[in-house]
Order: sequence, then C-alpha cells, then structure tokens
Amino acid sequence: MVAPMPPNGAMRLLLAVFFLAGPACNGGGAAPAPDGGRGDVAAAADTAVADAAPTPSDGVAERAPTEVAGVEAPPASPSRFPDTTSTIGILADQLPNLSSLQMQFAATHYVGSQKLLLGTTRALRAINPNFVVLHYHLAMWQSAPATSFITNGLNWGNDYPDVTTHESWFWHNSSGARVPSSADGKLLMNVSDAGFAAYWADSIARQTVAGEYDGVFLDSASPALLQGECSQTDPRLASTAVRTQTFSELGGQTWIAAWDTWIGALDASLGGAGIPLIPNTSAFVTTWDNSDYNRTAGIFVEGFADPGFSVTDWKASTTQILAIAGQAKIVILQNYLADASDVARRLYYLANYLLVKGSRTYLFYFAANPLEWYPEWQIDLGAPAAMQASPDALVWQGVYRRDYAKGVVLLNPGTSAVSVTLAAPMRRVDPQGGGAVPSDGSLSGSVSMTSVSTLTLAAGAGAILLN
Repeated sequence: MVAPMPPNGAMRLLLAVFFLAGPACNGGGAAPAPDGGRGDVAAAADTAVADAAPTPSDGVAERAPTEVAGVEAPPASPSRFPDTTSTIGILADQLPNLSSLQMQFAATHYVGSQKLLLGTTRALRAINPNFVVLHYHLAMWQSAPATSFITNGLNWGNDYPDVTTHESWFWHNSSGARVPSSADGKLLMNVSDAGFAAYWADSIARQTVAGEYDGVFLDSASPALLQGECSQTDPRLASTAVRTQTFSELGGQTWIAAWDTWIGALDASLGGAGIPLIPNTSAFVTTWDNSDYNRTAGIFVEGFADPGFSVTDWKASTTQILAIAGQAKIVILQNYLADASDVARRLYYLANYLLVKGSRTYLFYFAANPLEWYPEWQIDLGAPAAMQASPDALVWQGVYRRDYAKGVVLLNPGTSAVSVTLAAPMRRVDPQGGGAVPSDGSLSGSVSMTSVSTLTLAAGAGAILLN
C-alpha cells in the first residue's frame, strides 16, 4: 500500500511503492508540517481554509453525514462515486505537490484521490464539485507512535497518546506484551474489545466528517497479514492460525470470525452516518483466507492482477472481484509499474480491469509518482456485456474475453502464448508514451490502431480491440 505522505514526501519503491520522507506503511517517519506536501497552490488553500474549517472538537463539515456520534451536520449529498459502466474510472493515490495547472488536470481527469488535507480537497472541488476524496486510516492497527495520518482534516498527527492509555484495546502475546508489525511497527489491536470497537467507529467517523471525505480507505485490513507481520512477536499467529485457532481474547472465536463480526459492525456504524467503508483486502491470493470481504461498502484490491500470479491464484482473485463488483459495490483496483514505459504491463492491468469492471469500479497504476496519466485510460469501449460470476464463463479460444459495445477485451493470464482468430478485422489499441503529468498540466502520450484478424497474446498479456 502507499502510506500517507507528509510534507515534501518523496517516492521510493518498497515491495510496491512507498514514500521516502513519509511514513512507510504507517511505520516510522517524523511528524509533518501543516502544508501537507502539495506545493504552493495546495498549501495556500490549506492555510486559507484553516480558520473557516471545522476544528477537531466541532467534527462538522460541509456535505457531512446527517449525524456522527451526536454531532449535528448538514444533510449528506448523494454519493459522488461515479458510474463506471461505460467509462474507465481512474482514482489516483495520494497526490504530490501540485502546480495550479496540475491541480486543474487532477480535478478534471481523475475520479478522485485520498489522504488529502481539507484545503486541497476544497481547491479540487472548486474545479470539480464531484471530486471524490477518501480518508486514510489503518484497519485493526494503531499507527506507530511516530507515524502521522490526517486526524482532523487540517493536520497530520496521531491519536496514540490517547489510545495508549487503554491497554485492553491492544492485542497481547502470551507474555502480555503488545504485538507490533514486523513490517513497520504499527500495533495490532483486539477487535473483540468493545471499547476499542466503539472508539474506532467514533474517531474514524469524526475524522471523515472533519475532512469532508466521501469514504474511508481502511489500510492493512486482511487478517491474512498477521501470519507475516505478527508471527515473530506472537507465534500464536503463525501460518494459518488466524483461521484455525480460537483465542480466549476473542471470546473463543478465531481471528477471522472475530474480524468478520467487527468489520461488519464498523461498516454498519459508518454506513449509518453515510460513510462508505473500503478496506484494503490485498489481492485475494491467500487461498486459505476465508474472511468475509463482502461485509463492507467496497474493497480496495492492492496488487491486483499481478502478472506473476499462477493461473490458480489469478482465477481465485478474479472470482472474488467479480462477485463484489457485480453487486455494484465500490471496487478500487491498484497495482504498480517498475517503469512508466512498460506498455505490456499497463495493458495487462487495464485488460484485467475491463474484464471485471462493474458500475463503480476504479483503476490505478503508476510508476514513480501518483500524478501520472496514460493514454489508454481514455479509450472509449462503451457499455460492456453482462457481468459474469466466474472467469470460466469468459473463456474463449484459450484466453479470457469480454465484449463491449465498441470493442473487445482479451486476456491471457497463462504461462504460454495463445493465438486467436477474430470473426472480422478489428483495430488493436497500441499506446505510446504517457507517465508523469508536467507542471503545465498537459497530456502526453497517444494511441495508435493496428488492424488485425488474428492475434497472438503472450503469456501474461492483455489486448484491447476496437470495432
């Protein structure tokens, strides 16, 4: 996942992509200064909004839910998550420093973003009132003490000084010690503790209202993470224990069963305040993980459709995504590029997205900076054929196919090349260029077309064909 970026954060690659100066995966990092790291335009907007915006004690924002923990607010506006049935919806990760022209570009090309201070959110919505912004918060973890996230819409901070006074809220190993993540030092919480659950629901709702966010991106949400991040400090969580072992701390439940109950209650609490909950489920390739990811308003699938997946893992992941996207839930699919010029990987991600896209399904992939744009994102395929329940229903001539009103999407997730023959000639989409958006906010890259009647898809390749 991409962790919150404090001011002047730079990008670096670590597994996927993380920020150098910012806290990696909510691990370390110094507390940021007030401007949020988005340049003169955004910093000025943040400063201008400081006096008029809600304070942490107010918890009130424009377009806020009707009520949050007893705090009255104006009626909520309709959800701004746009319909993606006939479009490609691009929801960017945290935006970096923006010039005024880049601000214009972001507001008019992306569906939305996340982890933005209120001044930047309002500046973007002054251009595009429907720009979606998500609040960033960890799932069943407390941010490490030195790690910052946006606590009240206006400032980067951390509620650790308050949370640490409630020892029962934390998960403890058999020695009674708190359990930090070996990846970044965030602290595992006890999802069955009533005090923790109540505080989490209330504090997340207040933070969301204060920042005028449209929903909550709940990071590091999958119980399957515990085997890798916590087994060193709590060996009881090793291997598949979160599914197979019961714990007295969880009322005799397994971790997954307790998580299911907790996440469902949190979704209901936030949903009642008009706040969609969108947890980071990872890529659905831990085959023993039977967590119920259908309990929330949406999902964020990080690392989706990686070309390194086995066909078995690809099918398992795609089946889960189809099931949730087919319910018109919010689905955000994100992966990463080692190089912006890797057109083959870009087309593979895009073809996977188009194969599973529902009415509120969003995509993002990038290389070095979330302020990137690729010409293939502007392809007009029109409306798709009906959503299928299983990838097996999409098999055609040894590849996977989904028809659109204006073309066809083909995908080969296998390990060998496959040749197909088309019923009539079509135009293959061949993107060139794309990448970082320059300071003048201009588009780069183009799309050319090649007429084809037969096509060979390499292993781990996708193709988009227009009529």
